[in-house]
Amino acid sequence: MESPPPKSQHISDHLANERTALAWIRTAIAVMTLGVAINRFSLFLLEFHQVVPGGRAMNRHAETVGIGLVVLGIVLMCGGAWHYLRVAKAIDREDFRPGRSAILLTAAAVLAIGGSALVWLFAA
Repeated sequence: MESPPPKSQHISDHLANERTALAWIRTAIAVMTLGVAINRFSLFLLEFHQVVPGGRAMNRHAETVGIGLVVLGIVLMCGGAWHYLRVAKAIDREDFRPGRSAILLTAAAVLAIGGSALVWLFAA
């Protein structure tokens, strides 16, 4: 009779780490999708402005905000992968310490992009 394989005492920690990585990926995809939508909508507004004579002048910074959101999404994806690998190694070594700088950096980036979008909305 075979003995059962040894169980890792950190299985639930690794599963929680995987759920966190998937949340990073979902967030990055959502941010990139929003960036593409804003970028495409700005192109629609440019075309609409050319078709309708005397139409309201539009803000041309929407394309920059859209590109910024796509870049932020890519950075979030890379940051999520890096965070996942770092935490997995720390769990295996049993010396995990929560990192606050990544959360603060991500929050600052989202606030900067959100603030520029708010300025764009009020300027339009």
